[in-house]
Amino acid sequence: MTPDEAAAVLGAPPGDLDETVAALPGAPGLYAWWIDPDAVPALGTGLLHVGAARMLRNRIRRQDLYRTGVSRLRRVLAGLLLDDLALAPTWVADVVLPKADEERLSAWMRPRLRLTALPDDAAAELLAPVAALLGPTGLESDAAARAEERFVAAAGEKGPREAGVPFRRP
Repeated sequence: MTPDEAAAVLGAPPGDLDETVAALPGAPGLYAWWIDPDAVPALGTGLLHVGAARMLRNRIRRQDLYRTGVSRLRRVLAGLLLDDLALAPTWVADVVLPKADEERLSAWMRPRLRLTALPDDAAAELLAPVAALLGPTGLESDAAARAEERFVAAAGEKGPREAGVPFRRP
């Protein structure tokens, strides 16, 4: 597939998020996150992120739709929505949200985000040219960098972990 063809697929109007996620294969591919620009005006664009994944299903389900500690998309949105959703980030091995906060963030994301995806074994090679064709994304903006910094700062200073205490997610 050419970069132009891949960009056309990812740039097509996204469908229902849950249906798109349910159809994701456990194969490599490209994906694009979209949002109504009015939902988060600070990001200034409908295209939030274009990425490549070794396993589309795992990347989307287990990271972007589930865990703030491993998803920049979630960290940026959490930073922008700290006050609106009363989120309380905390340090564990990294800055994360407690389970109830993760659920609130997910509940906010699901009706507002849309996803387009394209399974393709050459995803890693296609990513740069496809991203260039689709244009700048919200996660590339200065506002996104500030939101991510705000998210980390809201967790406070990283305290020392007691010796012998196993790692536990809040």
